[in-house]
Amino acid sequence: MDIRAQVYSPLQNTAVWLGAWIYELVPTEDVIDAFVDLGGPHTFEGGGLLDLLRTIKETTRELVDAPFRGPVITLALSGPGDAPAVPAGTEAARRVSLSQEGALLLRSVDKLKSFALIPSRGKDATDWAWIEVEGLLPAGAEVSPGEADRLLSQATADAANIIESSAYASLAPKSLKNPRLKVGSLSDFYDTPGLPYAVPDRSAKLFARADRVAAIIETVQDTIGDHSLDPQLIALWRYIRTARIAGVSYALAEFARA
Repeated sequence: MDIRAQVYSPLQNTAVWLGAWIYELVPTEDVIDAFVDLGGPHTFEGGGLLDLLRTIKETTRELVDAPFRGPVITLALSGPGDAPAVPAGTEAARRVSLSQEGALLLRSVDKLKSFALIPSRGKDATDWAWIEVEGLLPAGAEVSPGEADRLLSQATADAANIIESSAYASLAPKSLKNPRLKVGSLSDFYDTPGLPYAVPDRSAKLFARADRVAAIIETVQDTIGDHSLDPQLIALWRYIRTARIAGVSYALAEFARA
């Protein structure tokens, strides 16, 4: 199992950069740079990144100009025990479930019509699929940023206690004797390419905490190669996904109010 795919998705930062861009809080050049950092050259239905951005802008324009009715872009993630937040039985639900990263869900003026953007990552490039979603989308994250932060804070403490009580020092190779260094480097990786300046503090805090817990999990489960703690650590994956989804929804809602 790909541990990183369970605890991290570049779509978190992609969603925030797109949201800041469609509300004209960052210039086009910045969102292009962010996309390149997150996945190299991009292709979309035979075209390139500018074609993708143009389609997103056209799809969301009327909602962006309308009175606030919820986030225009939401993050859909799934994992063990969690189905993606798209109507069950649709082609979009099947494709999102198969994706390691999840999807970006874009609303339209028609409440029964929305779109899923699903990436396929190559070694040095990314191709995007545009799938129409039939039926109502969920209103947004079911967990508030405050509740997601509380749950993830507890998860952080649990993960730290698990590492502290394990035979980490004897399991780690000499180059990884200090787990804090490895966790810090992974957290830096997750944060690439950073966030636009307009991201609200509550979202940034959620993302940072999610990155920290994800880095701890990856350090134990993958880098060291010790899977004896999997039952305890896998239980934390859901809290990470919840925090990322809630943070994106909160950021997009704040962009709409700006």
